[in-house]
Amino acid sequence: MTASQLALVAACCAVLTFLALFAAVREIRGRIPDPIKPTSRTAGRIQRAKAELPDKWQRRWRHLVAAAAVITLVVWAWTGWPVHGILAGAAVLGLPYVLNPGTAATLRIERLEALGQWLNHLAGVHGVGISLTQTIATSAKAAPEPIAVNVHALAERLRTGTDAHQAFALFADELADGVSDHVVLLFQSHAVHQASGLSDALEALAVTIHQQAANARDIEADRAKVRKSSRMVSIVICVVVVGCMLNDAWSGWYQSPVGQIVLAVLGAVFAWTLSWLRRIARTQPDPRLIEPLPPTAQPTTHAGGTR
Repeated sequence: MTASQLALVAACCAVLTFLALFAAVREIRGRIPDPIKPTSRTAGRIQRAKAELPDKWQRRWRHLVAAAAVITLVVWAWTGWPVHGILAGAAVLGLPYVLNPGTAATLRIERLEALGQWLNHLAGVHGVGISLTQTIATSAKAAPEPIAVNVHALAERLRTGTDAHQAFALFADELADGVSDHVVLLFQSHAVHQASGLSDALEALAVTIHQQAANARDIEADRAKVRKSSRMVSIVICVVVVGCMLNDAWSGWYQSPVGQIVLAVLGAVFAWTLSWLRRIARTQPDPRLIEPLPPTAQPTTHAGGTR
């Protein structure tokens, strides 16, 4: 490598080291998330990306990101070219998604089943003279694990006086599924009209959601073959690409400024292809029935709750 390349690598390493130390200090000191404040768009995307991985990978998310950063720097320093390092780090970060293409669908089914269980519990708790806010607060203590965080956040927003319509809309945005939107529309309608028969409506909706979850499980069993083929194709492509990049006869041309630009374009196309294969093997959630809140929307509070 030339002196300018070494200086560039050193500068990048210094910046990344500073960011890593800052993040480490922040994690050691601890962060207490605000259950009332909605997550930002970037944080929401990261949470959804993590949610598409199995539990063991979610628990190792920070290790995965750290490993990807280290691999990026090592390959960059070894080859002397930044795109090589970036693609290597992206490969490390994307490998769990290639190996687990069906996790998102499984998690969605579990959320649907949990949502049905929670609605049954709400129907049992709700009674004459008990407000919907009190019913949700009581049910939050025994909310099923797949939606426990979302239910606790909803109960906390309602407890602190957040506008009921907006609190329910934030709950819908967190679940981001047309099925859960039916639940939120029922909540919002009851908050406005306070009509009787909420328990019966909750039970009927729970039956419908349980049936949708059962149907989704049958569909996922058929999609298992497609996912297996998608995973095998992705792995073979990755092995072929890595083999080509380790061969100087194939990769020598990319060790130039023009070659780096071409390699970046090819890497982006390759990533898009893998993403396309993953989308083919993934079941999409039902279309949303409620327009998502704008990212700048903040909960507004008032003195009373909703009945």
